[in-house]
Amino acid sequence: MPLEPYNSTRIRAVRLKPGKGRESLGRHPWILEASLVESVSPPRLGEQVDVLGADGRWIGRGLYHPESRIRVRMYVWSQDQWIDAERFAVRIGQAIELRRQYLAGSGQVDGLRWINSEGDFLSGLVVDGFAGHLVVQVNARVLMPYLDGILGQLVEQIKPLSISLSIDEKTARSEGLEVQERLVYGQLPEGTLSLRENGLTWRVDLVGGQKTGYYLDQRENRLAASRWVPSGGRVLDVCTYAGGFALTLAKLGGCSSVVGVDSSARALDLGRQNAAANGILGGVEWEQADFFEALSARVDRQELFDMVVLDPPKLAGARDKVPRALAAYHRLNYLAMRCLRPGGVLVSCSCSGRVSRSDFVEVLLGAARRAGRDLQILENRGPSADHPVNIHCPETDYLKCLIGRVL
Repeated sequence: MPLEPYNSTRIRAVRLKPGKGRESLGRHPWILEASLVESVSPPRLGEQVDVLGADGRWIGRGLYHPESRIRVRMYVWSQDQWIDAERFAVRIGQAIELRRQYLAGSGQVDGLRWINSEGDFLSGLVVDGFAGHLVVQVNARVLMPYLDGILGQLVEQIKPLSISLSIDEKTARSEGLEVQERLVYGQLPEGTLSLRENGLTWRVDLVGGQKTGYYLDQRENRLAASRWVPSGGRVLDVCTYAGGFALTLAKLGGCSSVVGVDSSARALDLGRQNAAANGILGGVEWEQADFFEALSARVDRQELFDMVVLDPPKLAGARDKVPRALAAYHRLNYLAMRCLRPGGVLVSCSCSGRVSRSDFVEVLLGAARRAGRDLQILENRGPSADHPVNIHCPETDYLKCLIGRVL
């Protein structure tokens, strides 16, 4: 049942603590629990609330969750607008229009992020497309009353073959939802499906895949890396998952050999399937190992490569995990530099939104100094354009991909 529209005589307000309004005034989409003055009678789950500064000034309007660390998700910044199905339909339309512009200039792309949560001003909603099939991730319980309308908009505007709903265990725990992986529209393909990217064919498992099945945000970074592989060079791809970088480099980079390392046997099996689908039967070696151990062993053996790719999973999911993540990134990049020939290329990635781009560059600086190597940054990249960054929300600049030459 759709929520009843709010009006100014009925809507309640929550107030920020003194000194907590800086990010909110800058249109950041999250109001955290620690930023709010405790209410004697807190709003109910999903209630639309006005957010006021400590001085009583109106800041914006959002949806309240009494038990989530993100107490209010902000969607409106004008007092004459309300959070309703129409507001979400407008935002969805804007997001889809951007992707159609992107598709018009990018050639054949079967895998696409249609809605990028905060990056599209739709906090808590992610929609990925795979060869005509959509996977919808709901990361905010306050969006659940609007879900039917959102799904209807996706069917009307994109006309997908199917829509699957995904709520992962971490989100379910933090938002008070049930874990879900279910079909909500259309019909799923049997087994894995194939999509085309950068001239290669990829097998995607919508049911059992990591997150929504494939890392769409690295599409253009994989292609960029292929342009820097020395002809006939040896490549080490650490945290290869389903072979995204490894196979792109093997197919397009002109290298002599590629080693793809991952700790997941299932991911490596998918990598082998992708290799077979692209006729890359030789020249790629798959290795199941911890990424630190794989790099350390090669340093001990004094084994050298012409390119090393580092694409680890998120290492800092919360602010208090950042120091440990920075130490891990430092160690990874230090070991990688020890594995590179003079003039070799390092492709170093971080998908931790809590780690800023400037902090990541500092990590590379420290690793280069420790390794006693000179490092030239050739490209300082982010995600592909279907993962837009919301300038008001630094966390949306989560993916860093730095390509450098190590001398």
